[in-house]
Amino acid sequence: MKKIYTLFVFTFFAVLQIYAQQPSSPAATPPARNSTDYVSLYSGVYTNVDSTDFFPGWGQTTTITEFYVGADTLIKYSNFNYQGIQLIRGLDVSNMTKLHIDLWTSNCTAFEVSLINTSPAPTVEQAFNLTPTLNGWNSFDIDLSAYNNIALHNVGQIKLVSTPFGGSPGPTVYLDNIYFYKSATTPTITNFTIPSKNVGNPAFTITAPASNSTGAFTYTSSNPAVATVTGSTITILSVGNTTIKATQAAAGGFTAGTKSTMFTVNSGLASSPTTAAPTPTKLPANVISLYSNAYTNNPVDTWSAVWDQADVADVQIVGNDTKKYTNLVYAGVEFTAPTINVTNAQFYHVDIWTPNATSFKIKLVDFGANGTYGGGDDVEFEYTCNPPAFSTWVSYDIPMTAFTGLTTKAHLAQMLFVSSSSTVYIDNVYFWSTGVLATNLSQFTVSKKENTSLLNWITLSETNNAGFVIEHSNDAKNWEQIQFVKGNGTTTATANYTATDKNPTKGTNYYRLKQIDNNGKFNYSSVQSVYFSEKGTVGFSFYPNPSKNNINVALETITNKVASLELTDNLGRVVKSITISNQHSNSNISINTANMNKGVYFLVLKDGPFTKSSTVVID
Repeated sequence: MKKIYTLFVFTFFAVLQIYAQQPSSPAATPPARNSTDYVSLYSGVYTNVDSTDFFPGWGQTTTITEFYVGADTLIKYSNFNYQGIQLIRGLDVSNMTKLHIDLWTSNCTAFEVSLINTSPAPTVEQAFNLTPTLNGWNSFDIDLSAYNNIALHNVGQIKLVSTPFGGSPGPTVYLDNIYFYKSATTPTITNFTIPSKNVGNPAFTITAPASNSTGAFTYTSSNPAVATVTGSTITILSVGNTTIKATQAAAGGFTAGTKSTMFTVNSGLASSPTTAAPTPTKLPANVISLYSNAYTNNPVDTWSAVWDQADVADVQIVGNDTKKYTNLVYAGVEFTAPTINVTNAQFYHVDIWTPNATSFKIKLVDFGANGTYGGGDDVEFEYTCNPPAFSTWVSYDIPMTAFTGLTTKAHLAQMLFVSSSSTVYIDNVYFWSTGVLATNLSQFTVSKKENTSLLNWITLSETNNAGFVIEHSNDAKNWEQIQFVKGNGTTTATANYTATDKNPTKGTNYYRLKQIDNNGKFNYSSVQSVYFSEKGTVGFSFYPNPSKNNINVALETITNKVASLELTDNLGRVVKSITISNQHSNSNISINTANMNKGVYFLVLKDGPFTKSSTVVID
């Protein structure tokens, strides 16, 4: 009997051990607070900050999914080594005093929380370590005074690190209620701004912030190389940015409080250009241009991607088209449809004009032969330019060999401008060589024409171009040659090509171009597709699956004036919706998934009484 009893107890605790691998109840509900007393990132109780990215993709092994306990939604980190939280612009939490996190884990023995300033350069990071109790909810309140090196008015990122650090499998952590807050007795400090000044301006007195407390203010400067503070007097030393922190002493019924602001010192020269950038003189046949009035430009998807930290505007300087970036930390430029081949380019060129940028870098990213970000063959390199002179046009001609990590250049898809939270004007962005560059394919589309597939493509210039092999596939993996279209050899003129596949198959038809030089070298275009279904049905196809940044959807016939294409989660909630009509028949639509949480979703086409749904994985 004793042995049986012992076995029963062992079995009972084994069941409890298995059961305790995930929370069975939600975290405690946060207390009601005034909207001025919190800044929430993730909570079902408070209003959350928009556009927070909980999976920015920093190369970690961690996977992130949503986990549900009743009606409560949690963040679940599996195989956890580290994870980032990318905040929209710089988040101002300088009027808060605590960072709150609810955490549940069965196997994470230590949890590190870092706040990060991403601008102005250099990046500043500071960590705080937590020790969770296993198999139960932990409610942590971190005093923000522990982050004494961080400019709390401009928090750009949060980093979370686990102990153990990954492994096989790594720790699993559930998170809820991530927010900054202050108690009701913390002073409310507002209206703290310091106008920009120029080098050579005399020392000046800080205007104190407004506050509901009577405590005295003291001030500090985060970058004494730019400006120093003595008492309440600022002395200017050089061009740049510094964070001025106002600290108010405790008084009456109020605790101590802080408020920060950015102080910018400019050169004192002109703040915007009065002359256009120099007109390029390179031969068009020697240039692959992305942005210039002097050349025919390749298509660019965006000059300021949703994931960057910059604002862009199209301006004209003496009649010349120019890009104006403000608050430039890093700007993402994407050209994925199609990517460009700069294998034979010898130089990268850009003209910039800035009143205050103390640094300027350029990053180039090649997506590899599959033309997809994160496909396993991506390469990139960031080049640091010589610091630009202020308030004059500066031309950079950078040898392509200087981009040492860019080991492949046939499928260039992204470019980043990186600076010091500054204003930068950009013009004449192009690649060039002393000789004629390779065939420059600027556009490739496939559409349905009755029961055939119509292919169209354009070249801006051609070099020793023997022609184009048209390849077809039913799965985007196995390809066969179906046609050959002769090229124009060497020419600087724009050329339009067309071809027809008279025998497409039912279902999804994928097409790509294999451009072949006279010497036998070749390059592939992007992949395009069309979908053919049986008569009387509604249909679509899409790729890739899983998806990281975009889902490319090929629509068949749409019969109604009002139809829709939706992405829903596994609870049936619509997370993205695109209104379409019969004018979208036999066309392609791209759905941006770059900022969506990983998981399984459903792509749903609704066209009158017809509905089609397919499963898609966001990776």
